[in-house]
Amino acid sequence: MAKTISFVKGKGSINHNNREFIAKNVDASRRSMNVIYVQIPIEKAYEEIFGKAVADYNAKQKRNDRKIGNYLSKVKQSKNNEKVFYENVVQIGKRDDTGILDENGNITEAARLAKEVLDEYARTFQERNPNLILFNAVLHMDEATPHLHLDYIPVAHGYKTGLSTRNSLSKGLQEMGIAPAIGKNDNETMHWQQRERDFLEKLCKEKGIETEVLGIVRDNYSIPEYKAAMREKEEAEAELEILNSEKEEAISLIDATDSQIQSNYEVIDEQEEALKQIKERIEAAELKIRSKQEEINGIAEAMKPSYAEIQEIESKVTPVPSMFGKEPMVKLPKTIYDKLIARYQLADTLERLYHDYEYKTRTLKIKVDELKAEVDFLKKKVQQFTSFIEAKGLVEAFKEFLNPKKAIEKIKDDRARRTDQRINDPIPSKKKRIGSAR
Repeated sequence: MAKTISFVKGKGSINHNNREFIAKNVDASRRSMNVIYVQIPIEKAYEEIFGKAVADYNAKQKRNDRKIGNYLSKVKQSKNNEKVFYENVVQIGKRDDTGILDENGNITEAARLAKEVLDEYARTFQERNPNLILFNAVLHMDEATPHLHLDYIPVAHGYKTGLSTRNSLSKGLQEMGIAPAIGKNDNETMHWQQRERDFLEKLCKEKGIETEVLGIVRDNYSIPEYKAAMREKEEAEAELEILNSEKEEAISLIDATDSQIQSNYEVIDEQEEALKQIKERIEAAELKIRSKQEEINGIAEAMKPSYAEIQEIESKVTPVPSMFGKEPMVKLPKTIYDKLIARYQLADTLERLYHDYEYKTRTLKIKVDELKAEVDFLKKKVQQFTSFIEAKGLVEAFKEFLNPKKAIEKIKDDRARRTDQRINDPIPSKKKRIGSAR
């Protein structure tokens, strides 16, 4: 049975990953089966990665207020959408086909093979990804399905101003040879994830694990659209399984923390925000599953007449003995032959039209993504400008600037008022002096 490869963004709960907190979905008796690859406190990791760059930068500063005291805190407070670290959860299969224990409580063969693949993937991650520095990486075997939690800090080098080495995911990925972003839905992260998926697929094949969604074998439907829809649906189902597991973890941590002293309010707020994001992603995954299932059903329904014709053709085909061990041959009525030729010509034409349409659609989608990114950029600029004029008390003046008609009307009103004033209040005339000639 084909297995899915899940490569999902994790919520980055280091305490849970390191089992400092045990959630309800964890079997504590199997904790010894977990594998720890690296566990470095994030403060120490930041010092090891960025310490020299910070020291070099501070040495060049003449003013103390320009020096960087703590780069980790600086990233936390950044307004540039930087994250302190990123996490990916990597899983092979789902609980219904790669569950860890069988009915007798023994490790299943599927789980053993999945663990070997994930172990090889984790041990080679840093070599493949030198700009994604792992500071915490664990393989969990004490939940429903074997999976990895990989937590890493993205690093980019060669900046001319400011720190020479910084936290930057996009530039870090580009340094590793990942293609730059084309649009919002075609960016460096997606390109990198595809590369990693390809590597995982290679490891699976080496272990004899089938990962391709074989719609043609399972459902007799071989067209690419059907297989693609089935693949996306199964990937969404695997992601949903991981998200539901993380949802249980967040709820467990909130419940445990809530029962303790009030000083844990900050932890509760943090986990409730994480839970909110997980629920939103679960809703998106469930919606995707429903959408892909409808697409699959539609394709399957549309193909029923074709398969009825195929069955008719197969019933009229007669095998012919092959000569000299060559490829097997068949004979069929001329009417069936003509029908096959006509169908082939139609299918070839439609396929060409489809690919042309698909290319145009993809091009338009890229353009739409670029325009959306431009709109988002302009919105941020407008917000920054609005904050500036509000802080300087220039709102009313700016409104007049935006509406010159009102400004012109105001000038006209001022002129009319001065004219009325001159008419109503005339300047007194000077008395004529009358004098006698001497």
